[in-house]
Amino acid sequence: MSLLDDAFALIFSPTRLIGFIIPDVVVEEVHRDQLVITDHPVEQGAAISDHAFKMPSEIEMRCGWSNSTAGTTGYVQAVYQELLALQQMRQPFSVFTGKRSYSNMLIRSLEVVTDEHSENALLVTVGLREIIIVSTTTTSAPKSQQSQAARTTSIGNGGAKQYQTTGFTYARDG
Repeated sequence: MSLLDDAFALIFSPTRLIGFIIPDVVVEEVHRDQLVITDHPVEQGAAISDHAFKMPSEIEMRCGWSNSTAGTTGYVQAVYQELLALQQMRQPFSVFTGKRSYSNMLIRSLEVVTDEHSENALLVTVGLREIIIVSTTTTSAPKSQQSQAARTTSIGNGGAKQYQTTGFTYARDG
């Protein structure tokens, strides 16, 4: 889906894109990229900071849509339903802003306020967060490449062990 979003953005080049939804206007964008620097206390002295990791990127966008854009009533309700459906899907999508593009994003929150001045418009604050997708595998060296295959094999159930008396110490069978 990300490649399709990227191709769509390159062909039609909208300035802003949330998944497949194009806002009529973006009032504000807040981009958040955070690096966490760890602190560990030591026995004496100050805490040491020897590691850092990047938090997932976050964006908060205040976007607007109007019924007058489509020339019909109900347009803003349809857009809001599309945003809710995109959030409900829980599938990562791309977001294009005025500053950069993001992939693997999910809608964390949708906040809409309607009053007497905005009944025919949709002003929504969309909270987006990057999800970090990883794939893991478990590997082990083949027994033919292990120097002592009996000692370096994977852990298994060895059964109950019997201890034997050998003078002052106990030795274990197997």
